[in-house]
Amino acid sequence: MKKIVLCLLSILFFCSCAKEPFQPDTDQINVFDDLSEGKSLDLHAEEYMVIDMSDMDILYAHDNDKRIYPASLTKLVTMDTVLNLTEDLSEMSYYTTDQYLYLVEEDASMAYIQRDTFYSLHDLLYALILPSGADAAFALENYYSDRGVDLIEEMNLQAYRLGCKDTNFTNSTGLHDDSHYTSLDDLFLVVMDLLKFDVARQILESSHYFLEDGTLVGTTIGLVHRDLEFRVLGGKTGYTPESGQSIIALCKDKGKSYLVMAANARGSYSLGQYWHYDDVEEIFEEMNK
Repeated sequence: MKKIVLCLLSILFFCSCAKEPFQPDTDQINVFDDLSEGKSLDLHAEEYMVIDMSDMDILYAHDNDKRIYPASLTKLVTMDTVLNLTEDLSEMSYYTTDQYLYLVEEDASMAYIQRDTFYSLHDLLYALILPSGADAAFALENYYSDRGVDLIEEMNLQAYRLGCKDTNFTNSTGLHDDSHYTSLDDLFLVVMDLLKFDVARQILESSHYFLEDGTLVGTTIGLVHRDLEFRVLGGKTGYTPESGQSIIALCKDKGKSYLVMAANARGSYSLGQYWHYDDVEEIFEEMNK
């Protein structure tokens, strides 16, 4: 596995007193040159990576460079692309009844924003991340398509700019497509870029949010609400039958910050198996032995 050499990323993430957001220069980041073994764990996830954010060391890792289906982890890339494209999040967009019917047919996760109703991009990002709203993703797509910009093409360009090496996106939602893939290594680069935006950290670390029309949206990460010895600040989950259960979690334990990334846990929600949550708990139990 690998140790991350990121001298430009030696900031204290999750610190509200930071004077300005961090702006990494991807031309100067040499992410995976210093190779060292991350310890392995007995987890449900087939691919995982745990990073100590104080010194950017990989503590545990397995197949973090392997190609995976990201499912709704895709929406982290959608948000990162929007934030890099557009500074004015008060701009408005909408999604259509036809798009709603398509998402229902695909059994996509939704925030249940109103059809043909304008929402600010700011609200749409909350609706995109917290309840994993594919309807919000379509509304964001519509904003750019109305201006002659293909958001999915921009997502792929953003991944390339960040240095992603095995990533291709065919949609903004994470709905399954055999040609829609990435790796945990590549998603790590996306998360690092996201965390330079204050608004992204606010969204990722929110348990709930009221949209301007009064709609309440809440996080899909049940661990945020659990009484645990460590703290899960937030993050993003994903699931399709092809991808399995996945999670990217921002965590704190004993005053230190960690990034937990796990993919391809084969639990069944219908059987009450939230194995990606179990894996996060197992990681911190192991660290605290």
